[in-house]
Amino acid sequence: MLDHKLTIFYHLAKNPNTTKVAETLYLSQPAISKSIKELEKELAITLFDRTKGRLQLTTAGMYLLKETEELIRKERMILFEIDKMKNVFGGILNIGASTTLAQYVLPEILAGFTQGENRPHIHLISGNTRQIEDEILANNIHLAFIEGTPTQPEIHYIPFIRDEIVLVSSATTATRESINKDELENLNFVFREKGSGTYDIIKKHIQNAGIDMSGLHDQLILGSTEGIKQYLLHSNCFALLSIYSIRNEVANGKLKITEIEGLNIDRMFYVIHKQGQLDPYASKFLDYATYNRK
Repeated sequence: MLDHKLTIFYHLAKNPNTTKVAETLYLSQPAISKSIKELEKELAITLFDRTKGRLQLTTAGMYLLKETEELIRKERMILFEIDKMKNVFGGILNIGASTTLAQYVLPEILAGFTQGENRPHIHLISGNTRQIEDEILANNIHLAFIEGTPTQPEIHYIPFIRDEIVLVSSATTATRESINKDELENLNFVFREKGSGTYDIIKKHIQNAGIDMSGLHDQLILGSTEGIKQYLLHSNCFALLSIYSIRNEVANGKLKITEIEGLNIDRMFYVIHKQGQLDPYASKFLDYATYNRK
């Protein structure tokens, strides 16, 4: 198989942080540094500029990264087929997910998938939809689960599960069971940050309903759904959140849903990967996730 020095180089070139690469490859930081020095000695050329403690690819390093990517992809294909012959399923699988899916949908699926022996090491990173799409385009992750709408022609979008975004408040907040959509302008809101898939979907549906998004009073902007839920519990504010993110709090009587007459905000969660053939390990996980989605 590939010389381990090339594999280490590839990971460090994609993520120039020896600590994180060491964690990913289950090696020590000195082993990472030693391997790169040996590779540079063999090739008699510098692959990384080391200035002020930061690593940056040289021209030779950028060339080697480009050529190595195809070798890494081919090696994964070979190892997957060998694993099938041995009836095992190892390797490393890098998955990304936008925040709502990472917190409220994928954990149960991942728990089931990783049961038993000979399962892959899964690295899950989360961020807003745009960040995760950037990671896919940069070949840093093999597969991702996002909210939002398809926007990138270089990415393949596969419908996964349908979600509904509902109006939520603390169970102690005085409100009727339903309100008219025009009454939204009378409420104080806490929103997710711009760039999140949730925010983009809310904005689209609000504007399509004839409501000026800027007319809604955003008392606070928070970067996480968990933060928003905690804020709701200690205020009289409202939020528009995924039904998946509030199931436990509604069941426990901490939060409640208010129906909005004349406005239904739903969306599709997507599985995404870069256009072209899907990584075989990612394909196996996708099959499992699709079968076990709820």
